[in-house]
Amino acid sequence: MKQRLPHIALFVLLLFWLAIAAPGLSERYAKLSETRNLLGDRSPAERSSLLDNPAVTVAGEISRAVPADGCVAVLAYAGPAAIDYYRARFAYLLYPRRVEVFADAAASAESCEFVAVFRDTRQNLAAEPFQGVWDEAELGQRLQSLDTVAVDGPVRVFRTR
Repeated sequence: MKQRLPHIALFVLLLFWLAIAAPGLSERYAKLSETRNLLGDRSPAERSSLLDNPAVTVAGEISRAVPADGCVAVLAYAGPAAIDYYRARFAYLLYPRRVEVFADAAASAESCEFVAVFRDTRQNLAAEPFQGVWDEAELGQRLQSLDTVAVDGPVRVFRTR
């Protein structure tokens, strides 16, 4: 009887742990199933675009406009955490290009020969509102003097020199 007591206690503890963990595990399983259905048999590029929106799309547009040895200053209308995220993602997605990301429409882009401007998605901005400095009129005047390289999709790319 004394040998069975630890086994019974462990079994009860396991059942208790399963009862507590069941809702979270079922939620995780539902999310996994949803993601599998969403991704299905899509290509890796399509999967990246769906899961890393809009970073992959914006980076794709920038990479088509900026040569591999170029530098691009990205003026992003995005929340503070999103700016940090875009700094990391763009550095990775646009490698070997040099990338600088700012949440300030008046940020100095003199060290780069390209400037890219984009607005984060409504969903991202609803979750984390923009807190930088953004003056549309001033930005419009600034961009008028630059050569337009690309205006397709969610980003506009300009050459400064």
